[in-house]
Amino acid sequence: MSEDERARGILSEADRAYLRGETELASVQSERNTRARIRNRIFEAIFDFELLVEHLSKNDRELVFEKRFEEIEGTEAMDALVSAVAFVYQATNDTDVEFETVLTEGINVAEAKDERAATVDFDLTFQSLTAEQLRKKLERGETLSLTELAFLRESDEVRMDELARYFGDDEKTTEIDDGRIQSKVTNF
Repeated sequence: MSEDERARGILSEADRAYLRGETELASVQSERNTRARIRNRIFEAIFDFELLVEHLSKNDRELVFEKRFEEIEGTEAMDALVSAVAFVYQATNDTDVEFETVLTEGINVAEAKDERAATVDFDLTFQSLTAEQLRKKLERGETLSLTELAFLRESDEVRMDELARYFGDDEKTTEIDDGRIQSKVTNF
């Protein structure tokens, strides 16, 4: 589904175009207003999730995620869900709330609807990413995670033709788009 086919969500079509850098606003004040409007919608939307968890019927939720997500081609559904979790993860880093607590409580709120509780084991280990480190990994024939591939895709230190060579298809270089993580990988 292309961005142009999507109906309004949290963001309007104009908001999406602005965030992608496709729109130039007439004045500094217009840009401030646009950014403030986006921030306000995000803030209010976060509170809507409690209402959705508490009052949206299971049938309605299934119609969104089973029916509509099945109709989406490629990896768009996965990308959307990964991005939603990534956004919540980033948001918790901007607050005093720990992501592990949010994740554990969120899973348990969902499971309580089915009259059960969950024990969540969450282990977060950080490692630095460098283009040189990942290039060596590719040279050794090791596989890269989606995150590592996306990092290389965005890196100025690795050319697209060089990256495509590791995937055995030098002709794909010009076809690599600016899509999300999964679609970047799929193009290889």
